[in-house]
Amino acid sequence: MIRELMDLLSDMDHIPEEWGMPYFKQEQYYEPFPLSTDNFNYFEPVSDNRVICSVDGGNNTIFESPSECIHLLRVYFNLFRGRTRVKNIEPFSGYLVSRPVEDRIVSILYPINSTIPLGERKFVLSRDEIDGGSMMNAGHTVRRYLEWLVAKYAVKEHLDKGDILVKDGVLQTSVEEERGYANDLYQGCMEKGVILTGIAKTSSLMTTTGYPLLAAIRGMADDITGGRWYYHPVAANRHPDHMGDIYVIKYHGSSDYVFRTEFHREQDIPVDKVLGELAVQAKDPIFLGYPYGLVDADKRARVTDEEVKYLRTLGTGMMGKSMHYKVNSMNAHDILSDI
Repeated sequence: MIRELMDLLSDMDHIPEEWGMPYFKQEQYYEPFPLSTDNFNYFEPVSDNRVICSVDGGNNTIFESPSECIHLLRVYFNLFRGRTRVKNIEPFSGYLVSRPVEDRIVSILYPINSTIPLGERKFVLSRDEIDGGSMMNAGHTVRRYLEWLVAKYAVKEHLDKGDILVKDGVLQTSVEEERGYANDLYQGCMEKGVILTGIAKTSSLMTTTGYPLLAAIRGMADDITGGRWYYHPVAANRHPDHMGDIYVIKYHGSSDYVFRTEFHREQDIPVDKVLGELAVQAKDPIFLGYPYGLVDADKRARVTDEEVKYLRTLGTGMMGKSMHYKVNSMNAHDILSDI
């Protein structure tokens, strides 16, 4: 079994003769630029004492049945100057109860505890807003919306001109309903002069030869000298729901990782200075080359399987007969997986 796996990996370990061009499915909105070593630029870690705010969220399912679903949601932001925490913020946590009502999903958020004032609120979701149209995925949709809302709150209450907001993921919305949340954040950042950027943990972008785009750019960098660099331009972006100007960044010279990073395309961004600030955060050995603010945000926003399993065990002991019957109509697979 191991030998066969080694053979498969060996067969897949190849570098194409040509990298190709950056490829985007919605070609009408993107004008890709040829891949070239001329697009590499170097920068150094430097801090101008700006506040860096990183935002992330997490969600997980506690109970599900055909008639309702209970999720645990968590959203968080932090505040750093360089690698020093400015203020300790308590993550927002809440239960989300979702039910099908005619052709929509009605989800009600019940806050648990937080200094972030989101409050109880109701979301009426169309099936198009939810991955696969499934009620079981409503938690993911609402969590995305809460990330935009929390980022907007952080800008309004905690950030000033020249500070940096780092959102986990790209600056793109997937459905029309999400656009309103994103536009509120964009407007808030521009009004206060807060620099908006998004850093994606992963990227599915490809080249026209079928090679991962970030891997191609990382491979091109093997032929040049230098430590930290950014690659730009990748493509001219005219997508109405994607407000990011795309960069590929290596934040630390000794890291094997590069990250798709986006800046709000309607802002005048001092790119070298912003990347210098983020590079100061990217020195932590816990994940060398990834800004520590996002490491912290991911850790404190995460809803782990262990946490949910604990809540599920407690809840199972408290629920009534009817709820037991409803939950048991969906959980046989989980019972088998635990055996």
